[in-house]
Amino acid sequence: MTRQQTAARSDPTGVGPHLRRLLRRYATTGGARGLWHEVRSLGTHVALYPLGFVGAPLRPRELGNGHDVYETPIVQVHGYFHNRSGFFFMSRELRARGFRWIHGMNYNPLRSGVPELAEWFGKHVEDVMRISGAKRVHLVGHSLGGVIARWYIQELGGEKVVDHCVTIGTPHHGTMAAYLGPGPAARDMRPGSEVIERLERGFAKSKVMYVNLYSDLDFLIIPASSALLPERRNVHQDLIGDLGHTSLLVSDELVEQVADHLIAAERHGRLAEVRPLRKRA
Repeated sequence: MTRQQTAARSDPTGVGPHLRRLLRRYATTGGARGLWHEVRSLGTHVALYPLGFVGAPLRPRELGNGHDVYETPIVQVHGYFHNRSGFFFMSRELRARGFRWIHGMNYNPLRSGVPELAEWFGKHVEDVMRISGAKRVHLVGHSLGGVIARWYIQELGGEKVVDHCVTIGTPHHGTMAAYLGPGPAARDMRPGSEVIERLERGFAKSKVMYVNLYSDLDFLIIPASSALLPERRNVHQDLIGDLGHTSLLVSDELVEQVADHLIAAERHGRLAEVRPLRKRA
């Protein structure tokens, strides 16, 4: 029996290799810098967290003359134990780039599983479309939010109204870290759960355009390959170097790429190739 086979038998979850890989990365200059970004971003998210509970009426932002204006609403869904404040920097940039309708939904992952959360999310999408008069929307989901967005698209008819779906640091094939989380939503994120298996089986039928952004320092996506969607013509994926699970959302480079993708979708009506993220010096 080879060393790899012995290791696989002693740790079938893949947690050990994942942690060892992260430790090796953290020992590099880029990894140490990424760890610092993650620690700093956690402080930022904690400071912004109360803003996520401030009322957010469904209304557009009025833009000045000379702006390119995009009327397709962007509906955001946050990750496990977060709230819509996680998209603070992204929302600010998207508004600055001309998107008038940007809204997010808060939810409690301890009370409800992914199917029920996706139903509530779908009602929020309907409200946004009704008030804005839009026929289609873009979705942006971080972590668990990406799973909720996919369930809405694949299982609840969202396929008919969603143009682009951006998933960020999402455990598309489940994550072993979910065994540490309480509540039905965490159970639904475990590898092999009914939710994960159903999403995997049905993904090939989806015609929605996907932009999937994932990192190489994500300690919550175990195994790391779970962050990848299947390679298809309607999927554009980018690896984001030296960033962790929460620092993705405060990254200027990531926010800019999300804006570039959605603006390209508005201008060209298809998944357009945009430049990759700038590498840090």
